[in-house]
This record gives sequence, C-alpha cells and structure tokens, in this order.
Amino acid sequence: MEEFVVQSEIRVPVDGAAALEDAFRSRLGAVETAPGFRRLEVWADRADPGHYVMVSWWTSRAEFVAYMRSDDHARSHARIPGGEHRPHPIGVRRFGVVAR
Repeated sequence: MEEFVVQSEIRVPVDGAAALEDAFRSRLGAVETAPGFRRLEVWADRADPGHYVMVSWWTSRAEFVAYMRSDDHARSHARIPGGEHRPHPIGVRRFGVVAR
C-alpha cells in the first residue's frame, strides 16, 4: 500500500500567529477518525514568523480526497481565524513515500 503525504503551506500576519497556533492546538480532531488518516504535524518556521507548514500522512490519495470533501473537513475549517489575521495559503504539494 502506498503511503500518501500532503504538505500545505500558509502564511498569517505575525500578530495573528498566536491565535492560529491556539486554533491548531484546540482543533476539533475530526481528521483523526477519517478513514486512512495516519497523522498530522504543524510546523512553525522559526526563521520566518507567520509561515507554517502542515504535513499529513494518509494510507492513500483517495482517502485524503474523501476527507477533503467531507462535512468534518468543512467544520474544522470553519473554526480558522478570519478577518485581518486569517491565514493565506501559499501552496499544496502531494507526495508518495518511496523509502523510509
């Protein structure tokens, strides 16, 4: 079975970083029960405040796509801070694991 990895990058104004980090720490956790989900990590770039990378591991691309289309995903994103401190997407990359 191929493992599927998704890397998303976002930027938030520096004065909104604390609110974003709090939102990640207190997230709904709905993704944890999604079929195929393995784990999620959120990384803060300490050399570039306000820049974040989210990496999620899945058992397949199909299961990731199903979660992205789910009501659970919509509910979790509805909790993201808005207004002037809202995160701005930089990009998304998708990978298959070839060695560990």
